Amino acid sequence: MFKFALLGTVLLAVPFAVPFAVPPAFRAAAPSAPDALAPLRATQWKVDPGHSSVLFRVVHVVAPFWGRFDKLHGTVVWDAAHPEASSVELSIDAMSVNTNDGKRDDHLRGPDFFSAKEFPVLTFKSTKVVSKGEGVLEATGEFTMRGVTKTISVPIERTGEGESPFKDTRAGFEATFLIRRSDWGVKGSIPTIADEVRIVVALECVKS
Repeated sequence: MFKFALLGTVLLAVPFAVPFAVPPAFRAAAPSAPDALAPLRATQWKVDPGHSSVLFRVVHVVAPFWGRFDKLHGTVVWDAAHPEASSVELSIDAMSVNTNDGKRDDHLRGPDFFSAKEFPVLTFKSTKVVSKGEGVLEATGEFTMRGVTKTISVPIERTGEGESPFKDTRAGFEATFLIRRSDWGVKGSIPTIADEVRIVVALECVKS
């Protein structure tokens, strides 16, 4: 649910912070301002949709129920030393909602819930990132769902980094957060289906 994103619901969104060439005149001035090039030290990671997930949890009557979105893309820029150089952007295909029941999925795509034909994408795009401790950043940004945009803050944990069998370098990120879906106009079947939704965005990303 969330360019999250999320998910979340973001989410879990995540073109920004792209490294650029620095003119020679600017490079010459850099020694007097050692942090001026901090954004260039940030690493950009592209989401691998086939190994990433956007899940949502909501209570139906008395029991928790899980669903997911199957299609997403985005980018994470991570710089723990200079968190202000970090960013997240995630796009989620609303039509890809999947609860393992075709009839229910069609209902969720309809006007009672996501209105996916009219609003085909959920996005999260960060506007500010701060450190929340080792391996954790908090991204504040705009989450758009069903045409409504609101500011949320999402804790993002870096879960690991390493070389993969695909001969590339990968990093993992995970975010879990709560929203009230009615704030975005998704009001179908309340209170039979709870207003509060937990969103989990788990991303495996490839180093750009």
